[in-house]
Amino acid sequence: MNYDYAKIAKEVIQAVGGQENIKSAAHCATRLRLIVADRSLADDEKVGEIDAVKGTFFTAGQYQIIFGTGHVNRVYEQITQLGIAETTASEAKEAKMDGKNQLQKAIRTFGDVFVPVIPALVATGLFLGLKGALLNNNFLALFGMTNADIPQTFQILVEVLSGTTFAFLPAIVCWSTFRVFGGSPVLGLILGLMLVNGALPNAYSVADPSSGVTPLMLFGFIPIVGYQGSILPAFVAGVIGSKLEKKLRKTVPAVFDFMVTPFLVLFSMLILSLLVIGPLLHALENVLLVIVEYALKLPLGIGGLIVGFFWSIITLTGVHHIFNMLEISLLASTGFNPFNAILCMCGFSSAGVCLAISIKAKKKEIRAIGPSATASALLGIGEPALFGVILRYGMKPFLLSCSINGIAGMMTMLLGMKGTGNGITTIPGMLLYIYSPSQLVKYLLLAVSVFVVAFCLCWFFAVPPEVMETDVKKDTPKPAPFPDVLGAAAQGTFVPMQEIPDPTFAEGVLGVCCGIEPEIGKVYAPMDGTISQLADTLHAVGIEAAGVELLIHAGIDTVAMNGDGFTSHVKEGQSVKKGDLLLTMDLAKIDAAGHPATIMVIVTNSDDLSSVEAAASGKLMPGDRLMTLKA
Repeated sequence: MNYDYAKIAKEVIQAVGGQENIKSAAHCATRLRLIVADRSLADDEKVGEIDAVKGTFFTAGQYQIIFGTGHVNRVYEQITQLGIAETTASEAKEAKMDGKNQLQKAIRTFGDVFVPVIPALVATGLFLGLKGALLNNNFLALFGMTNADIPQTFQILVEVLSGTTFAFLPAIVCWSTFRVFGGSPVLGLILGLMLVNGALPNAYSVADPSSGVTPLMLFGFIPIVGYQGSILPAFVAGVIGSKLEKKLRKTVPAVFDFMVTPFLVLFSMLILSLLVIGPLLHALENVLLVIVEYALKLPLGIGGLIVGFFWSIITLTGVHHIFNMLEISLLASTGFNPFNAILCMCGFSSAGVCLAISIKAKKKEIRAIGPSATASALLGIGEPALFGVILRYGMKPFLLSCSINGIAGMMTMLLGMKGTGNGITTIPGMLLYIYSPSQLVKYLLLAVSVFVVAFCLCWFFAVPPEVMETDVKKDTPKPAPFPDVLGAAAQGTFVPMQEIPDPTFAEGVLGVCCGIEPEIGKVYAPMDGTISQLADTLHAVGIEAAGVELLIHAGIDTVAMNGDGFTSHVKEGQSVKKGDLLLTMDLAKIDAAGHPATIMVIVTNSDDLSSVEAAASGKLMPGDRLMTLKA
């Protein structure tokens, strides 16, 4: 069917609320994508009545109209000719955020930064889980061993596997932040590596009072430390750095940009990070430490409630490693660590919420990330679950997890739960409680309860609607088999290649071919395949299948008829079966125009095949044996 694409374009613009309602347009292989100012102005029913439209839907901030291949590009051309601007990458990104408040946008952006980081965090979680289980003194004591009995080479290998990601986490976060905010990722990577340079005091060592490592003091009052294991400092540095780079790219003369911009970005951001961002967060660490120490002393388990509820929020700041100091102090003074029990239950809570979302979700991305993130949380690394799933699409799962964390924290305090070490949580964490049968039973019962409650409450009340959106599936037709035999494309008389009345075809310039002098003006598919091309003048159509490329050319020099006398029954990208009707020819019009009506079937890539031979003679009916092919 022939369509008036200019008319279709005008009808589309009118149906979606007029030109003033369309910010920009783009298209993919099958859909016209319009970014609209007001979704409610688009009349779905009216759009559905437009010629060639196969459906509509609204997603990712775009009003999408399904036209199919061969049509969508032509409608798009007409749309742009009518003055609609082309959608830019930044507009498409902004459209995805349309309708979200500032908090939702911030959370979504934070999630986008961490999605590429998740595989590394999951792997590290597995390594840390194994390290905590196998090299824990409580576990080794069951075999009459201690850490001193483990070969140093093996311990170093384990340390490399389990420590690298968190040692260089700021570099990874900075790289991803620059990427998301439009900066040069390599500058983000270098800036992040600067923040964990070995010349700076290691953050973990500074947090350990027994290490003897202290911050560098600039001007006697500004503490400077490395960012090992930190998240928020690297994220903030990445956001500011990428924006600074984009600003400089616009202002620095092009001849100096290559050299000056990277220098200014790295120099400025390193100074800002070490002298402002770092010290401010270091001060925040100290404040949080004092608050938590005080909270743990409150009666009726209230301290556990407070610490548990705010623990995930503290994790977001990236300063949670400072609490190693608190745990070490508790162990040094009492031999036990009640703080660890709270952290362990928070891990089980996150794992339960993450698993509920990933199982119930219909979005493939979440179903792929969720299970591994859950496993990582159960082994003590909660960042993949927190950033990749729980926080990705809204606050409801996060607040639910925080609430369960608070209740679980209160229960650990009321039950008097306390571990004999620090540094491991969740499943490996149970090794810190095997010193007492009652402690181990409490740990297991509370862990299972927290996990199950978190899973169930999230399943019924907190799964984000966005993850329940089914991914749009593209039709992928089954590939056609290699055509050993081509069928006759029309009813008529066979014409050998050398007798075709056109030297281009007779000499095989386009490939080995043969012709049919038609008796009826109907042209059929010689093989199964996909329509690879359709001439605007409708006198020629291409078909591809299994490495075979055919061109069916209806008439000689009929391109001069500009489509008059031809009707197409297929479109580009359409799958066809052998014998399907492709074209209709008006033989009387072709004859009146003075053109031979001979139909040529050309194997345009015949040089790529081992054999292409004619296999017909005399009168033919559609589908009769015409040519034989060998790959």
